[in-house]
Amino acid sequence: MKIENYPLKRSSYESWETIFQNPAPIDVQTYQTGSVVIDLDGTFNPNHLRSPRISGTVEVPILSHFVTHEKLGNFLLDAGLDKSYYRDPYGGVETPQKEEYIQDKNQDILYQLGDNASELNAVFLSHMHPDHMAGMRDLPKKIPVILGKGELEDYEPDLYGDFLEDVKTVYEMDFTEFESISPFPKCADLLGDGSLWAISTPGHTRGHISFVVNGLAGPKLLTMDVAFIQENISYGVAPSDYTWNVEEAQRSLDMLINFIRLFRGMEVTAGHALP
Repeated sequence: MKIENYPLKRSSYESWETIFQNPAPIDVQTYQTGSVVIDLDGTFNPNHLRSPRISGTVEVPILSHFVTHEKLGNFLLDAGLDKSYYRDPYGGVETPQKEEYIQDKNQDILYQLGDNASELNAVFLSHMHPDHMAGMRDLPKKIPVILGKGELEDYEPDLYGDFLEDVKTVYEMDFTEFESISPFPKCADLLGDGSLWAISTPGHTRGHISFVVNGLAGPKLLTMDVAFIQENISYGVAPSDYTWNVEEAQRSLDMLINFIRLFRGMEVTAGHALP
């Protein structure tokens, strides 16, 4: 597997107002590739003053987002789960620290993509946790994989599974080289036409990324795991479970909430909530 720097040109846009005034022929379809039961007391950081401090569990969907650009082709934002989880809740990864996943027959990402799987130009991973990347095992290995710089530092194949085995090329996005468009210190115009944006939102993991899809039907924010569920946004409290740096995660959530308030008509989808 080759690891290379993801090449990007600086965008000509200087504000989100201008970006959203110039939508592109791009759309996104969300697939549920399984589900997982998570604890509510870690879904909200219990040490935050605004935490609802609720206990119990909730079953949440595991998602993958299929992006279609009329001129530039097809892309995937996170890969969800592969078909191995239908018969094995651990997906063949033997580790006591791993969650049990739930998957119905033909719910895996490859089945739902169908012929579109062979036509993907790239897969952008928000981060390298199993529920966001396990589907890579079933996708063609020639497809480039792009992720935030720092993700590979903490990746442990023995713990998470070697989901990138035989992938030809992995590209890292170094956000220190990218631009600032308020309220975000670092973001990247992934396709060069203002249609698809990566936002640096570290905290859940070191190199975590959120996405903005600027389509003709209106802008859409995909928080990924900055917010597990929509209530993380409404309460203003970031998760603490499965999180690399809770304080950094809260700063990233606060930044996204500020963005949402600035553009109230924008559709917002949390990391484990169907749109």
